[in-house]
This record gives sequence, C-alpha cells and structure tokens, in this order.
Amino acid sequence: MSVIANKAAFSKRMSRSIVASIKRNIAIGTDITTSKNTFQKARPWDMENNDANLEANNIVSMKDLFADKRVAVFGVPAPFTGTCTNEHYPAYKAMQDDFLQVVDEVVCYSVADPYAHYHWGKAMDNDFSKISFLADTDCDFAKEYDLDRDYTGASLGHRSARFSMVVDNGLVTSFNMVEDAAKDAETLLEQAKH
Repeated sequence: MSVIANKAAFSKRMSRSIVASIKRNIAIGTDITTSKNTFQKARPWDMENNDANLEANNIVSMKDLFADKRVAVFGVPAPFTGTCTNEHYPAYKAMQDDFLQVVDEVVCYSVADPYAHYHWGKAMDNDFSKISFLADTDCDFAKEYDLDRDYTGASLGHRSARFSMVVDNGLVTSFNMVEDAAKDAETLLEQAKH
C-alpha cells in the first residue's frame, strides 16, 4: 500500500471516530460563568518581568471573560495543525472587524500550553487586540462540557472538538459543532448579529 493510500485510510479512520463522538454540545442558555474552570492567557515564554509568566498572573476566569460582555469563541483542536491554521483561524482573522461591530471580544480557544498558542497566533500575524488567544492547559473546560476528544491517533493526545459559540453576559446564545472550518466564522457572525 502506498504512503498516500495509508494517509488516506488513516484520515478516514480518524474522521469516522471523531465524527462519531461529536454529538454533544453546550445547550443554549447555559451560564458559562458558573464554571470554576479557568483559561490561561497565551503569552511568550520570555517576558521582561519574571513574575508575569506565572500561571497565577495569567488566569482568566469564566466571569472575567464572559460577565457583562458579548463574546464570540471559536475552539480549535490544536495550534499549528492543518485545518486550524489553513481554514478555521484565517476566516476569523478576515472577519475580525465585522465581529467586533457586534461583540465585545473574539476568542480563539484551544487545549494547549499558552506558549505554543501564543506563538501560533504570532506566526499567523494575529492582532491580539482583536482576537484573544486563550489556552485550556489541562482540557478541563472541554471535559466539563463534553467537548474533549481523543486525538492520540494523530499524536495530539486529548484535545477539544472544533466548535464555536456566542456568549452574551455569561449565557450561551448560539453553539455550533463545526464540521466546515472554513465557513464557521461566517456562520457564527450571522448568529452574533441576532
């Protein structure tokens, strides 16, 4: 069997196992601010103030992120991976100004360490004042909402499913399990307008 055929067979098996597990979502009306989980701000490893890199100084609670704001969140399985880099993030970057007319913040979420997540954003020339990058370092948020997926077949370990949502003052007003990463930003933007 050729390398291309092996790669195609592997992709097909991965897609089937991942799609089979993507049946759950966060219900409309869920109050995300009640979650005790936190995110980490994406950041470089080397910072001028040594204390600035400590976990405790970079925590973002669900209340900090979602209370009294309207936030669009898109979740990607992993930084520096094909679909995330080539399809999902670019559409949000292209529409970031449109989003910021109808929401207060746009967040790129991933189960990752905050350093890789930061450097992925930097490699894509992300404007961090327009799209915030937040990391779920232990997959806790994904697990809480049954969004965790086993990507060990692709050497990624446990990550988050690909999703997007709009959260208005802590309440989920729209939620999508994303199958077409390239069209997700357009879909979420339409939902955010209502």
